[in-house]
Amino acid sequence: MKPDIYQSPLLFPNIRNDDVPDSVKNLNEKVSPKFKVDDVQDSVKSLNEKLSAALLTINDKDDLVKQHTRVAEEAVAGWEQAEAEVASLKQLLETASKKNTSLEDQVSHLDDALKECVRQLRQAREEQENKIHETVAKKSKELESEKFELQHHIAELSKQLQATKLEATTVRVQRDLQEKLQIVEKENKDLKVELLALSKDLKILARERDLSNQAAETASKLHLESVKKITRVEAECLKLRHLTRRTSLTNDSRLITNSACMESQTDSQSDSGEHMLVDEMKNSDSWATALIAELDQFKNANNDTRNLVNNSVEIDLMDDFLEMEKLAALPEVDCVSSSFGAETDSDQGVSRDKSSKVKTEPLQCQVTDLHAKIEKIEGEKRELEMALADARVQLGTSCDALMVANNRLIDLQMQLDLANESKHAAFGEAERLNGERKDLALQLESRSSQVDELQLMVASLEKNVDRKVLELQLELVSVEAADLRKTVASLEEKIDAEITLSMQHKTNADLAEASKESLEAQLQSANTEIGKLNGIVQTLENEVRKETDSREELLKQIEAMKIESERSLSVVSTKESLEVQLQVANSEVAKLRGMVNALECDAANEKAYSSDLQMQLEAVEGIRKVLESELESSHQEVMRLKEKVSSLEARIKDQTSLLVEYTAKSEDAVSRKKAMEGQLEAANLEVTKLRNKVSLIQGKVEQEKLLSEEYEAKCRKLEAQVLRDSREAKLWRLTNSNGDLKVKQVALSHYYI
Repeated sequence: MKPDIYQSPLLFPNIRNDDVPDSVKNLNEKVSPKFKVDDVQDSVKSLNEKLSAALLTINDKDDLVKQHTRVAEEAVAGWEQAEAEVASLKQLLETASKKNTSLEDQVSHLDDALKECVRQLRQAREEQENKIHETVAKKSKELESEKFELQHHIAELSKQLQATKLEATTVRVQRDLQEKLQIVEKENKDLKVELLALSKDLKILARERDLSNQAAETASKLHLESVKKITRVEAECLKLRHLTRRTSLTNDSRLITNSACMESQTDSQSDSGEHMLVDEMKNSDSWATALIAELDQFKNANNDTRNLVNNSVEIDLMDDFLEMEKLAALPEVDCVSSSFGAETDSDQGVSRDKSSKVKTEPLQCQVTDLHAKIEKIEGEKRELEMALADARVQLGTSCDALMVANNRLIDLQMQLDLANESKHAAFGEAERLNGERKDLALQLESRSSQVDELQLMVASLEKNVDRKVLELQLELVSVEAADLRKTVASLEEKIDAEITLSMQHKTNADLAEASKESLEAQLQSANTEIGKLNGIVQTLENEVRKETDSREELLKQIEAMKIESERSLSVVSTKESLEVQLQVANSEVAKLRGMVNALECDAANEKAYSSDLQMQLEAVEGIRKVLESELESSHQEVMRLKEKVSSLEARIKDQTSLLVEYTAKSEDAVSRKKAMEGQLEAANLEVTKLRNKVSLIQGKVEQEKLLSEEYEAKCRKLEAQVLRDSREAKLWRLTNSNGDLKVKQVALSHYYI
């Protein structure tokens, strides 16, 4: 800016009233006279005031100029200092850039070294992988060959085991067959002895039956002959009576006319008597033939001793037939008695009284004998009932024992099933553990080969390969070794568990064998009890047969007594008593038949039950044989497991020795690794120190860069300010020079005025 010369008092700071030059005065004097003195004074005053104000302003501006000069001097000093600092900073920048270049060179060298190390590591890894693949291929081939050899060996061993099994089974089968043959021979001998005894008993019974049949036939023949004789005697008696009556009737003259009638009557009576005798003979012959037929049927029934029910039916038919014969014989006797009742009541009464007395005495004796026999039969029947009750009680106990044995067999079967399941599970676990063991063995072999190769690689690459990679590999190897140790320990624990399980299976098998032996003993006792019961049943059957024989004999005697009582119609009271006794005997016989039928049913039920028991025993024996075969197979499998466990233990021992060697080698490797780790740690410390120094230098460089940038900005600002100050100073100088000229011009103008 250009200041107003006329208004700024700073332009004339040194002008005073006394210092006004003469030229100004002359100028003032030469002014036109038009101006008056007052105007001049006023103008002078105003000029003085203006000059004073201008002087004040000039003084102020001088002060400002001094201040500006001071500021400019200070700015120049600061700029010089800034230039010095900039120079120093430039030197620092140059040194830092040199250091950065050197550090960059070092970093590039380190990068190249790292790249070379990585390349060498890659080459080493590739070589190691190639070697590992080659070793794995070799090991796989070797393992395949060993596997093939082992399979061949296992096949041979399996063939040998099968041969030994066949030999053992053949030997056992031969022993079992020999034992069974001995048992069968003993049973055959016992059965032969029993058959001989039974044949003797049967022969004796047949002889007794033949004798009894012969006696019955002779008795029936004698009875028929006596009946024939009695009929003949009675016919002769009737003829004699008719003759006596004829002689008595000839004396009567009144009845001469009726003599012809009487003769005709007598002839008719005689003819009727003869016809009756013929009919009686025919009836007796028919009765005899019926008795013979019944005896034949009875013989056939006795020969067929297995069907006692059919015998009882035939006996009932015989009783019915005898009752029909009785009913058929009674009207004939009634006709004879009615035809001769009017004539011969007195004679017949006397003769029948005598004959009845003679015949009733042996009948009474026979009845007493029959009562005694019936009492004996009742006593035997009671004894048989007691024996049957005891047999039933024994059968119940044997059934309970068999049920208990069956329950125990079922429990044992369940236990065997559980044992088989646990055995199969143990076999599965053992196979799985064998597979794991094989895999671990392969892994151990591969790892051992890898460790050996790594040791060789470590020995060959200690100078070239970075130590960290070796540390990592060694750590991996140590970790794998620790894992393998853990797996081996777990395998040992599993094998111990398998051994304990096998011991438990052994104990379970021993317990099963003990329980089987106890059950076999119980079965043997049950068989003995069943044999005893069979003997008791046979004795009861024999006693029942004897009772049937005695009952048949009693029936024969009763039938004979019936025939004799029917033929002897002398005494009605004795006949009624005999009929009552016969009814009682029939009722007792019916009771005995019911008891015999019940006994036969019980015997049949006992036979069926005994057959069921035999079937159950056969089934139990089959189950026992199956269990024995299963136990034998389980024993064989346990032996196989023991052999496998022993082989596994041997292999584990070998592996433990290998592991010991491997641990020694690993310890050596660990010691080497520790030494290398110490060296690597020292190298790492140096590298970390260098890296820290580099990082610090980089930080300082960055700080210096920032400071240099700040200093550059400040220098630029200072340069701009210096340029501005120089420009302002030049302007001030120009303005000051222009002001001085104007002041001089004004002073000159005033002076001229």
